[in-house]
Amino acid sequence: MKQELGNRKGAVLKTLKYSRYPIEWLFPVLILVIIFTVFPVGYAIYNSLHRILLVLPDTPFVGIKNYIDVLTSIYFKEALLNTLIFTITTAPVTVIISLGVARLLLTKFVGRAILRPVVLLPWAIPGSVAGILWLWIFHGQWGLLNGVLLKLGIIKNYIPWLMNARLAKFSVSVAHIWTQVPFASILLMAALTTISKEIYDACEVDGAGNFRRLISITIPQIKAMLIITLIYECIIGLTSYDVVYSLTAGGPGGATTLLSYFIWAEAFKLLSFGRAAALGVIMAVITFALIMAILKAIPADILVKE
Repeated sequence: MKQELGNRKGAVLKTLKYSRYPIEWLFPVLILVIIFTVFPVGYAIYNSLHRILLVLPDTPFVGIKNYIDVLTSIYFKEALLNTLIFTITTAPVTVIISLGVARLLLTKFVGRAILRPVVLLPWAIPGSVAGILWLWIFHGQWGLLNGVLLKLGIIKNYIPWLMNARLAKFSVSVAHIWTQVPFASILLMAALTTISKEIYDACEVDGAGNFRRLISITIPQIKAMLIITLIYECIIGLTSYDVVYSLTAGGPGGATTLLSYFIWAEAFKLLSFGRAAALGVIMAVITFALIMAILKAIPADILVKE
């Protein structure tokens, strides 16, 4: 009896001894998470509840006044609508184009080794630099696109790509998609390589064409990665700033002002860091809500099975 109790006690002590190790090993990572995630979020919430102006020395507590100010602003409503439209349009288009690019880069053809780094090049270019590159293309007076269209006889007069509200939104969307396709293509290429070639061979024997193989095999096999990529692109779309800043600076007339640019304007133009922090918290809530809506709309077993 005593021996049995001793064995149990030893087993319990051994279990407790080893159960402490995961926390000990994770402790350095937890410190980094606290420093780089928990603390910034908490500090942003703290700032959003205070009036912080660089021109004033005091930072009095104002409660939810900053939230009320930004939520009732006409600029917020326009920026929110622009951001949602921008995200809803660019995210799916980016995924669709990236799927086509991924399939192309996995196909054997002459020059594939050269094409791969060229396709992935936009990923290595900073967003602000990409915005300037597309500014040279879309500029209404000396832009490359107008010059080419004029030479080909497609247009007779220069098109004000960045001065017209609708055309400016289109231009910003094109530039943003161009910067996002490379990384999304890498994710989808990795997923496509996991599909067994035997499945495609069997489908080809049955006489299925390319479109049928895409619908019946490719998409079902990589649906989890498609959803992950879509969620990632939604997050990037909601927080996009650098391309807009370099290409249109939110114009014309606020047509391309996104929430991220609105935050920058509040912080560095109006020097109101309290309202900027409130906008940041609101953007985080909107991003979380959109991601949860996407996850809610898909079957629960898709990500689990994959």
